[in-house]
Amino acid sequence: MRKPDKRPKYSLFLWRRHKKIEKKRKIAKERVKTIRRSLQGKSSFQILEFRKYQRYEHVVAPKKFLFLNNTQETINFINKLGYFLKKRKSVFVDLNLVEDIDYGAITVMLSVMIEFKRLKINFNGNFPLNRLVRDKLQSSQFFDRLNKPIISESEYSIQKTDQIFTKANKVVVPLLGYNVMQEASKTIWGEKRMCKGLQRVFLELMQNTHNHASFEQEGEMFWWLSVNHDVENKKVSFVFVDYGLGIFESLSNKPAESKWSGYLQKIKTRVGYENNAEILHKLLDGELHLTVTGKSFRGKGLPGIREVLKRNQISNLRIISNNVSADVFNAQYNLLGNKFNGTFLYWELCQSNENKIWNI
Repeated sequence: MRKPDKRPKYSLFLWRRHKKIEKKRKIAKERVKTIRRSLQGKSSFQILEFRKYQRYEHVVAPKKFLFLNNTQETINFINKLGYFLKKRKSVFVDLNLVEDIDYGAITVMLSVMIEFKRLKINFNGNFPLNRLVRDKLQSSQFFDRLNKPIISESEYSIQKTDQIFTKANKVVVPLLGYNVMQEASKTIWGEKRMCKGLQRVFLELMQNTHNHASFEQEGEMFWWLSVNHDVENKKVSFVFVDYGLGIFESLSNKPAESKWSGYLQKIKTRVGYENNAEILHKLLDGELHLTVTGKSFRGKGLPGIREVLKRNQISNLRIISNNVSADVFNAQYNLLGNKFNGTFLYWELCQSNENKIWNI
C-alpha cells in the first residue's frame, strides 16, 4: 500500500520553525541594541563591569534613597531585591545615581543583602558617584557588615563620633540597651545619663522580633539596630529593622494554638476597622487591646513604645510596616501603595528628653 504524502506537513513544520528562529533572532538583536544604547557615554570600567555581571538581574536604586522621606520609591527598590531573593536569582545593586541616602535605607538594604548571603545567592554592586553619599555609605560600616560572618553580638562601642554602628542578632540582649545608652548620653549630655525609656524600647522591639517576625519558629529572624551620633546637634538617632513578616502579616497568620490567633480578624469584626492605618493608630494608643482580648491593657509591645514617646523619653517616632507609614510623633498615619515586608522603626534621643543621674 502506498504511504500517504507527508511533505506538506513537513514543509509546514519547517516554516514554523523558521518563524520561531527569526523571532528569537529579532528579540536578541533588539536586546543587543538596548544594551549598546544603555552603555553609551559610560566609561570603559563601567562597560567592563556591566559585561562581567551581564547575567545578573540589575536593580537600580532611586536617586533619593531615603526610607523616611522617599518611602514609596525606596520600598519599590527593596521589593525588587526581595522578589529576586525569592526567585534565588543573582542581583547587581546599582547605586551609581544615588544623590541622597539615609541610614534607614542603608539598614534595610543591608538586612536584605544579608539574606542573599545567608542563602548563598550571588550578588554584587557598585558605589554612588556622589562623593558625599559614597562616604556616608562607607562610614556606616555597610560593607564591613556585608563582608563579615553573621554573628550575634551584645557589645556596643563607637570608633567615630558620626558613624552609624549596626548590630545584628536573633535573641533578646538586655545588656545591649545599657551599652548603647552610655554612648548616646555622652554624645547628648557629655556624661553618662539614665534613659529608661530607651532601654524599654530596645527590649520591646527585640522581644517582638523574637516572637512574631517569622512563620516558621520563634527566634528565626535577625533584627538590625543602627545608631547615628550627631555630635554637632547633640542628638542620637536609631533605626531598628526586622526583615520579617511585618505587623499585619504577623497578626493575620498566627497558628490556632497561639494566643494571638485571629487577633486582626477580631479587630475588624468587633471594632469595624478595615483600614490598617486606623488599626495601627488605635493599636498604639492601646484602645484595641481590651476590646479584642477582654483583658486590661498592660502597655506591652508597640503600645509600650508609644507610652515611652508620650512620656517624652524619646522623640520623633516613625513606624513603617506592611502597607502603613506612621509618623507617630505627629499622629499622621498613611497607607502605602506597596507593602514593606518587615517592620521599620526610627526614633531620636535629644537634650529635651527625660534623663536621670546614672546609678548603675
